Amino acid sequence: MSDFMTTVIAVSGPPGSGKTTLARALADALGNAASIHMDNYEQMTRKPLDEVMRWMDDGAPFDDVPMPGLEEHLARLKAGDSVVDPATGLKVRPAPYIVFETQFGRAHPGTGRHIDLLVWLDTPADVALARVLKAHTSAACREAGEAGCSGRMAWLDSYLENYLKLVARLVSLQRDKVRPGAEIVVDGTRDPAVLVGQLLRDIPRYSHRPLDP
Repeated sequence: MSDFMTTVIAVSGPPGSGKTTLARALADALGNAASIHMDNYEQMTRKPLDEVMRWMDDGAPFDDVPMPGLEEHLARLKAGDSVVDPATGLKVRPAPYIVFETQFGRAHPGTGRHIDLLVWLDTPADVALARVLKAHTSAACREAGEAGCSGRMAWLDSYLENYLKLVARLVSLQRDKVRPGAEIVVDGTRDPAVLVGQLLRDIPRYSHRPLDP
């Protein structure tokens, strides 16, 4: 498999925009696709909040975000080599399509240069926040025992504090730095099945190969 025969389709959007859901549905619909996720490589979220805040105050240079191995893995997949996901330990095999879930799109120089097609999920910040909150409050209700629910609620309280200090600013930066590089912008409030249908119609215009009928 050569670089020419491999198309990397990146799915980007703010936290809670539905990137994971859309990326999974798109990979399933394409059929001959591998999936790779930035979240399984990045280490910025492990840093103390004050260190992340300094990064934001310095202009949030995306190329300073540590993502060891991700650029290499994208290059190897495009070259036809398998890689091992560092988070799951599972082998990711090369395929005609690579669906790449990423916060940064082409705004991260190292990984962005491997992207052939960037899809931006245009989701209002309040909808994205509501989705994150709903996911965790629903999980709290499903968990047995008061301690489990209390743990979830503690996470929720911390997330809201961080959202006000940090995430809202990052969402604004994403719109400024990532969205303009997208060939396709889709409405993140629509049903994923509708979005996949739109993408299957649009991808052949940018892909190195036509989709199978």
